[in-house]
Amino acid sequence: MLELIQGDAILTTARLCLEPLTPQHARQLFPILTDHQIYTYIPDDPPTDVASLTARYQQLATRASPEGDELWLNWALKRRHEADYIGVVQATLTANQPAYLAYLLGSAFWRHGYAQEACTRLLMLLFGSYRSACVQAEVDTRNQASWTLLERLGFTRTALRPAADYFKGSSSDEYTYELTKADWQRRTASQPEP
Repeated sequence: MLELIQGDAILTTARLCLEPLTPQHARQLFPILTDHQIYTYIPDDPPTDVASLTARYQQLATRASPEGDELWLNWALKRRHEADYIGVVQATLTANQPAYLAYLLGSAFWRHGYAQEACTRLLMLLFGSYRSACVQAEVDTRNQASWTLLERLGFTRTALRPAADYFKGSSSDEYTYELTKADWQRRTASQPEP
């Protein structure tokens, strides 16, 4: 059985607060998450209204799947000095499986290092408190900015799945990226915390 550790804790970095996602975040995040550019390379579409996003966040705020076999760790990303919300970061944990990492940021906040900062903090939690042996991420091969981010974080490309999905009128090939705890520890041994 998976145990929730710091699932309700606010995580911080130099520029960000990672607030545990609650239904109350729907109103603040809705304007950011309606940005169509975010969904170019993922099969999801923008939320249609605040009520549907609130319902989604109500489900995620349980922090676990109904069966109890997965932990859902989700945080709203808030800039500390500007006090505005810019996106979300999440991890899914399943017993004896790699943890899965995902993130969504409004396009106005791309290429400012926020995703790297938030993911680094989340990886610290996954490899530290949760003692994950491995974290994986899947990314559309066309999404160069996303797979470049994963590589900057130390992930290694381990697989290519041709025609992994079909959405928005075209086929999507996907890369699988992986970061082991040992690689993370070697990489961060001499780096300061974010």
